[in-house]
Amino acid sequence: MQSLQKLGLALTLVLILCLAQSIVESKRWKKSLQLNLHREKNHTKILRSFENQKLRLKEKLNPTADTTLTSLLVSETSVSKDFLFNSHNTEYYVTADIGTPKTQQVTLLLDTASANLLVYSSKFVATSCSQHNGYNSSKSLTYQANGTAFEIQFASQDVLTGILSSDTFTLGDLSVKNQTFAEINTAPQNLCKRSNFDGILGLGLPEIAIDGVTTPLENIVEQGLIDEPIFSVYVNRNDSDASNGGVLLLGGSDPTLYRGCLTYVPLSKVGFWQVTVGHVKIGGKKLCSNCQAIFDVGTSLIIVPCKALKIINQKLGLKKTDLKNGAYIIDCKKISSLPNIVLNIGWKDFTLTPSDYILNYSGTCVSGFSSISDCNGDQTNDDGEDLKDVWVLGDVFFGAVFILFDFGLKLIGIAPKV
Repeated sequence: MQSLQKLGLALTLVLILCLAQSIVESKRWKKSLQLNLHREKNHTKILRSFENQKLRLKEKLNPTADTTLTSLLVSETSVSKDFLFNSHNTEYYVTADIGTPKTQQVTLLLDTASANLLVYSSKFVATSCSQHNGYNSSKSLTYQANGTAFEIQFASQDVLTGILSSDTFTLGDLSVKNQTFAEINTAPQNLCKRSNFDGILGLGLPEIAIDGVTTPLENIVEQGLIDEPIFSVYVNRNDSDASNGGVLLLGGSDPTLYRGCLTYVPLSKVGFWQVTVGHVKIGGKKLCSNCQAIFDVGTSLIIVPCKALKIINQKLGLKKTDLKNGAYIIDCKKISSLPNIVLNIGWKDFTLTPSDYILNYSGTCVSGFSSISDCNGDQTNDDGEDLKDVWVLGDVFFGAVFILFDFGLKLIGIAPKV
């Protein structure tokens, strides 16, 4: 009887703490912002994008760039809520304006594994990327010349070049003054043709910003545009509502979008949004213990080490021949019989069901797990224990949880989605 009473008291305390947390979070959310939404309908285009995403991810995690960014000219509280566009559960992005007046709207890919703002220039769009929007400094009254050249050579040997510029960056009704960004003059054609975005909004920490450029998050906080140095991401994968991609909350969170309490986990390494995961299991089989994981909304799949991928593919009945364009194709009829995958984060289990980690593109089903490298010839121990390689938790994981990023306290809060 005493044990039951203690259990009841513990549950009551947990409930009180959750309610208190929800009240606090609700008070932070003083102002909301709604933007138009979009979903990509070209499934062939999407299925061919995974390999390019891996190349971008490889560059983010292990830059090979000869990047030159020098002589930089960097120079009403609220919570801003932006709705996300959804490229068919593959990429999530928002619209923004650069310059004054607000006549130059661009679509920006959300990326928590980078920290800079990059936008196509109008010159590049006119000559090489006509289906996109670009920035024209001559049309802005608040443009500040910088002119510092930059060049990034990707792992694929493609090169991205341009100059730095500064201008007012507006996300909804939140205007960031003197934001320095990369104005892209040349870029790989495959990036232009197979993407829905005109640039990238890096939501990473300043430690990974290219050559110390002040990040959008830093400027937003320094200019007092949000109440708290936090942002939250909720992505929607409901195919029946193609117009709703989810929300980006700048300066707060929304307890109506998640169940229970947020589980807070400190960053294990400041730079990326990186934490220690207690363990990952599939059908009771351990894939790793005390492994490192980076949260990256700019990557569609969950990227795992080769050892873990071999075990996952074995459990899912996948073979080498099922690999197409960087992703593994699986028979949609098998989904109901596949095992759950459990990630223990902050001493709490977060479960991915088969419907969470299998993406269905009009009858073509894709496994949500892949590797950044070619695992086919990898001779490794198949027990998958105690892997030290980094996992990258992309949109497949974001689709199952609500995530709060605290760049003041350097921690992450996670809870199951509603």
